[in-house]
Amino acid sequence: MSQPPRRTSTRTAGGARRGVAVSRRAAQRPGQRERLIDAIVELAGGQGYQSLSIAQISSRAGVSSATFYEQFADREECLLAAYRDVTERTLARMASSLQEGEWASAARPAFTELLRTLTDDPDAGRVMFVEALAGGPRLRSELRSVLDGMEQSAELLLDGAPKDGATLDIPGRALLGGVRYVVSRHLRTHGEDKLPELTDEIIAWMGSYAVPAVEGRWSTSPAALLECLPAVAARQEPEPARAEPERLPRGRHGLPPGAVARNQRWRILQATAAVTMEKGYANTTVADIVAAAGVAKEAFYRHFSDREEAFLEAQDHPSRQILDALVQAYFSAEEWPERVWRALGTLLEMIVANPVIAHLRLVECYTAGPAAIHRAEEATRQFTIFLEEGYRQRPEARELPRLWSQLIAGGIAEIVQHDVATGGTAELPRLLPRLAYIATAPFLGPEAAVDAIEELRSRAG
Repeated sequence: MSQPPRRTSTRTAGGARRGVAVSRRAAQRPGQRERLIDAIVELAGGQGYQSLSIAQISSRAGVSSATFYEQFADREECLLAAYRDVTERTLARMASSLQEGEWASAARPAFTELLRTLTDDPDAGRVMFVEALAGGPRLRSELRSVLDGMEQSAELLLDGAPKDGATLDIPGRALLGGVRYVVSRHLRTHGEDKLPELTDEIIAWMGSYAVPAVEGRWSTSPAALLECLPAVAARQEPEPARAEPERLPRGRHGLPPGAVARNQRWRILQATAAVTMEKGYANTTVADIVAAAGVAKEAFYRHFSDREEAFLEAQDHPSRQILDALVQAYFSAEEWPERVWRALGTLLEMIVANPVIAHLRLVECYTAGPAAIHRAEEATRQFTIFLEEGYRQRPEARELPRLWSQLIAGGIAEIVQHDVATGGTAELPRLLPRLAYIATAPFLGPEAAVDAIEELRSRAG
């Protein structure tokens, strides 16, 4: 079977790379490194990074595997180079829009430039927004660095707004997270052509946090934090040993087979989470898991067919417990802002109490393949049910787009995930006022949301 024509790198007048299928004779032959970068962008963007082999990348680039290793140490280093390439060009296109001035004069042109990049080269967009999350520690570090830089740029823009103008009272990371969540979902399902239709709704969501610049930004001030950790969070935080299920006694113990199976299964799930947190999913083996769980390999395979199935079960196992706890907390209050406050507070406490499982569900899931990523996205999407009452809080909120709930959930998830990934899990409960404000401000209006959250914060001490 003949291979499809190799995609070569060309540039539009705006400087963006456009994927064009042409014969090698018709195009100027780029360098080997550039051809390998083009190849991994095309293949990762089209079929996903996890399934790629170095042989596939080399073949698509028209070079040998030996040549690949002359340019890159391994597959992740090649993806890292591709990520840097597409990110630098995308940010360069957006940078001209992020000048000093009001947020409104920067948001639309910057977002338009982003969409233009995704339209010109959707494979590059998927590498930047989707496949980069599937990389190892080096790529994650690079991704965090890029997001930190974008957050700093957003904060400088919002804090530097003219005093006679308007700014956005929302943390820059939440702003980026909301947009990233919606864009990623569309790219993952090859629905990038639908994104331009959402531009007005996304810009309007940003505008729902607009306040006079002279008043300052409450959401990034100390007032948006609890002064100390809630006592309930401190009480529920277990020592590592208490999170582990007890091992079965040696020899004859007289326990029924069902109890033995439950114990072994639970230990395997806990071990899967612990080992992937320590070594990363890509470097975790079944041997690692059974050693940490203290079970025989035969016991592992009685419960799970492979490492991925164990990971997916560890990811999914606490979902019902989490949702039940959030629903109970939500309906324990009468007014909607307090309902959101209690649901978020419960969620943060559960993350603190189970840091290993939280890391698996919020960080490692992106390296474990499409099924794990889909479940992670659905978990974020589930939080939107607690925002539904927001649309009934005042007449102006009744006609707001349901997309706003996804943007809010994505913004909150971005902040939580960042802290879990960077070792800030224990401090998460202090963010409760900030996160509750992000959730309620678009529906109540920023001023009313601040008043409601300040009242709840004062009750919390």
